[in-house]
Amino acid sequence: MASAMRPLLRVAGALPLLALCAVTTGRTIAADRSEDPPRLLFAERSAILVLTDGDPVYRAVKGTDLQRLVNTKQFIVRDTAGIHYMKVYDGWMEAYSLHGMWSVAGVPPPGAERALRRAVVAKMVDLLDEVSSRNSGNRKLNDATAPAIFISTEPAELIVTNGPPRFATVEGTSLEYVENTTANVFKEPTDEELYVLISGRWLRAWTTDGPWEVVPRSELPSDILAIPDSSPVWHGTRAAPAMPRR
Repeated sequence: MASAMRPLLRVAGALPLLALCAVTTGRTIAADRSEDPPRLLFAERSAILVLTDGDPVYRAVKGTDLQRLVNTKQFIVRDTAGIHYMKVYDGWMEAYSLHGMWSVAGVPPPGAERALRRAVVAKMVDLLDEVSSRNSGNRKLNDATAPAIFISTEPAELIVTNGPPRFATVEGTSLEYVENTTANVFKEPTDEELYVLISGRWLRAWTTDGPWEVVPRSELPSDILAIPDSSPVWHGTRAAPAMPRR
């Protein structure tokens, strides 16, 4: 089982389950309507998925030496040295490059707070306040609470587990599902294949690293089709629209 569920990020200790992710809240940038599956990212602690609409595009921030990443909803700026800063919770995180390792920043660069205020007034930024307040109250940013940061220039989905994935058996079947997540992740124990229900589509892969493929209903395990919509394995979501009975 461990070989099949190989998360992209492993962090010791279970932290509050929290995925601050524009794509999973209906605010998707560059939404994928084709048959191509989105990129799936897995984390074992709180995480933020930042989507850019294609390759990163920067624009100078008036009155500062900063440039803002403009083709994403999160507030990210970079200074003349190329260091990136992102507003997270009540503080800032930084990285030496957009796709680098993010950590808590001591202070934001000069002009960043002023640029942030202008962006908020102009409604040109998504600070994820609603998501963070609903899940965790007024979170304070520090080394213990800092989320993992994922950057993707293509359509992607983030699946967060509260610690290492914990599989449990689906009652009345041979299927297993990941119980310590709000996502719908199943494993068919016969061949160890993973099945994930994302945005109304089923995806399949041998490991969490992929490659993932879209699965038509006719190829779903019969045990998945037999799970009642009221079953707790759906984590309170409705599976029926993605699995027509006829």
